[in-house]
Amino acid sequence: MKAQVGVDVNRWTAGQSDVAIRGGVQTYNARLLVLVDGRQVYLDHYGMTNWNLLGVQLDEIQQIELVRGPASALFGFNAASGVVNIVTKRSGTDTRFAARAEGGTHGYARLSATAALPLTPDIGLRLSAGHQEEDERRIPSRLYQPPFTRGVGADQLSGTLFVQAGARTSIELNGGLSGNRQLEFLPSQILTEQRFRNQTLGVLVNHDTSWGSLSARSYTNWLQADYGVTTPVTDPYSAVADLRARNRISVSAGSALVRLGAIGSARVGVEYRDSQLSSERLYSMRIGYKVAALSGMLDLHPTDRVALTGAARVDSLWLKQGGAILAPQIDPTAAYDRTITPVSFNVAGSVQIGETGRLRVNGGRGLQLPSLIDLGLHVAIPAPDVPVPVYLVGDPRLLPVQVDSLEAGYSQGFGSGLRMDVTLFYTRVDRLIASPGGAVDVTLAFTPEPVAVARFANVGAYTSQGIELAASGRVQSKIGWSANYSLTRVDENIPANRDAAYYALFPKAATPRHRANVTADYANDTWSAAVMTHLATSSRQSSFLPDTNLISVEIPASISVDAKLTRAMGTRAEIYVAGENLSAARGVYASPIPADRRIRVGVSARL
Repeated sequence: MKAQVGVDVNRWTAGQSDVAIRGGVQTYNARLLVLVDGRQVYLDHYGMTNWNLLGVQLDEIQQIELVRGPASALFGFNAASGVVNIVTKRSGTDTRFAARAEGGTHGYARLSATAALPLTPDIGLRLSAGHQEEDERRIPSRLYQPPFTRGVGADQLSGTLFVQAGARTSIELNGGLSGNRQLEFLPSQILTEQRFRNQTLGVLVNHDTSWGSLSARSYTNWLQADYGVTTPVTDPYSAVADLRARNRISVSAGSALVRLGAIGSARVGVEYRDSQLSSERLYSMRIGYKVAALSGMLDLHPTDRVALTGAARVDSLWLKQGGAILAPQIDPTAAYDRTITPVSFNVAGSVQIGETGRLRVNGGRGLQLPSLIDLGLHVAIPAPDVPVPVYLVGDPRLLPVQVDSLEAGYSQGFGSGLRMDVTLFYTRVDRLIASPGGAVDVTLAFTPEPVAVARFANVGAYTSQGIELAASGRVQSKIGWSANYSLTRVDENIPANRDAAYYALFPKAATPRHRANVTADYANDTWSAAVMTHLATSSRQSSFLPDTNLISVEIPASISVDAKLTRAMGTRAEIYVAGENLSAARGVYASPIPADRRIRVGVSARL
């Protein structure tokens, strides 16, 4: 995705990555919803995506769909700035097997295998497994880090059973196990090592009718997240880093698509979800919410050249808590008995200009929910200079982040295969949620004894606006190329950060203003090669020092080069060598931890 226009891919550590669309770069980016075959892999507990926990192998991916801009009306909460949907391959009617082995510098090793097995003409099974290890990057000595880190480790196992129940009905049963450990910057910018384990189980049913189609799915994800596993209790950051949490997400949804003849189609959907977080470091032993949603979409084509789309969704959320309340009780229990009913929407239109041109305009509103940690965390902070106990707590009164966006674009194709695109965009993000930063802003509460309280909060807003340019084409039949450039201007209004870094959120400074990518690829019957050059101007990120001060770290402008060379060994195997950041540009990952050069070699086989 790093080569996509308007997309920031930040590799904070060797294992932790975040994707931001059109500005607003931050760790644990909660505004991008990530799905695998339409199933949520976004984690509700902290509002983030662990890309090493997806449970998908490279050889089973059919395509990756990227939606830029708010899409909550189509995909639900947290599709606030965009959506990534990873679509995997079906089992098919032929037996297929693929395996891949890679090794490289910095202790990199990866093994993966996938198998597609037709059990009967109507039943197929797909299995996949993977293992990965990689050493952590070198952390500057002046920055805080845990006493030791074990590097990246990840394991995945998944399976899907495909059943064709008659000519019009298909059923998919899926399940998976995944786990990993990795060093991460938390939203507070504290650097700690985490251990995650995730299990998923689900079913999807599709049925075609004479008037359209029906779809229903249900799945449950179980997450076990252990934070600060290498941070000793004597560490000054231990009070915040040490967290053991369990999160269960259950989703049931159904939709009906109705064809409206040649003019278009309409879809109506319902969804129910239940997300519960359990931990000994919350307001009470369990914080959770239930959501019921109703959505609709209308896709119209009044002429061959005009397309109009509208979508809307209403969500009703009930926040609850249960179990023993952790002392001291800072908020009344009534604060966790709360209902909100927000609305999201999308509107789009496009007109074909000539034979190969298209003008498009779209806009919408997306919503990002406060994470369960944002709502219910309750930890004591060591503060020997403060005469009363100090607590970092969530806030049950937090409002969802609201993202409003408008864009206009034009695409033009040419007979030579050249294609050009230009897009203008404007986005406003309101009610930003942030964690307290270095200079903690506290309020006094009586429980009945006085305590000082620092809270997660809705801290302000930012806007991003700019232009995206893209072009692609081919030189003869064997050489392809693409180039894109984006200019993103971010302005922020976070009143609490005007005098000091009270909250660890800096969308303006963290977003590079200029980004560009140039790629080229070549392929013949035996050899293939690809090269990508990425440019990003300077930005600033934040990190803690050992003395618990939060500092701003300059990320230098960078020009990086990635390349891959592959040789086919017959029709069923290939060997390859790939290099990431061959130019050794320190700022290419936009992280306080400088980037390094990484080389890997691999072999893959297909049967």
